[in-house]
Amino acid sequence: MRTLASLILALSATSFSAPALAQDGKPAPAAPATDLGGYRLPLLREGSVIARVEGDLAQDPDEKVWLFRPTAREAGGLRREFVLLASPVLEDMLRTLRVAPSPVQFEMTGRVFIYKGRNFLLPELAPPIVRFDTAPDATPKEAKPTTAPNGESKFVPPAADADDAAVDEIERRLEDRVGRVPAPRAPEPLAEREGSKRDPAPIASGTRIAQRRGQLLRDPQSGSWRFVPEQATGTGDASLELLPCMLLETLERTARESDGAPSIVITGTVLAFEGRSYLLPSSFRRAREGRGISR
Repeated sequence: MRTLASLILALSATSFSAPALAQDGKPAPAAPATDLGGYRLPLLREGSVIARVEGDLAQDPDEKVWLFRPTAREAGGLRREFVLLASPVLEDMLRTLRVAPSPVQFEMTGRVFIYKGRNFLLPELAPPIVRFDTAPDATPKEAKPTTAPNGESKFVPPAADADDAAVDEIERRLEDRVGRVPAPRAPEPLAEREGSKRDPAPIASGTRIAQRRGQLLRDPQSGSWRFVPEQATGTGDASLELLPCMLLETLERTARESDGAPSIVITGTVLAFEGRSYLLPSSFRRAREGRGISR
């Protein structure tokens, strides 16, 4: 009994210990909250929409993804960040960013998605807002080169006018001496020369895929997940990279629980970006035989 009473007193002293006091006898102030960065802001619910939000476009130097950052700060002075999904609107934004003579912002409207604890954004409308920070007669600042997610340069420094004139003069002198060199004939496509099958044509952006059967595969090079449509004949649609969303997390769990590449029936929308086709899934189910699945 004495041992049990001693244990109860020890627990009571631990649970109800007095707060720490400063030298003047007053309670010590609480430690300031640590700035945890923009990713610690509460996530927006998937399916929500942001409308006409002003912000800028930046690139994550490590992950090489494009980020939209609203100008207005939120709680704690933090700026929210959205990872932008591949889409024609993002392609237009990058083109505008490349040719803009001055810093440019965008008025963003789009749908919010969640993937692995981060908010992603599908831009649907993003008109540019050009900020002219130079005098009318002054030369605008040259945009710094940057890199796109596929590794290609998005800012090509313009050639100087003097260099162009020198090159034109050299070409003119060569033509006067040896004549104009005929343009080389374009080589025949490899598929036509070898008689092999051509690669499937990319699917147009905005195409709706409904109840399409195929396999879910992991790209060993990029680590992304791809939907490979099942072909009724020898040729058909190309594979599609799946865009990040909560449904993709469910698809990943399905793949991990399967012995091999799972067969699925998927519905979604195709989006194009820089010559590649992507799929934003909206629903899926495991494929079963004998159900008259469309191809």
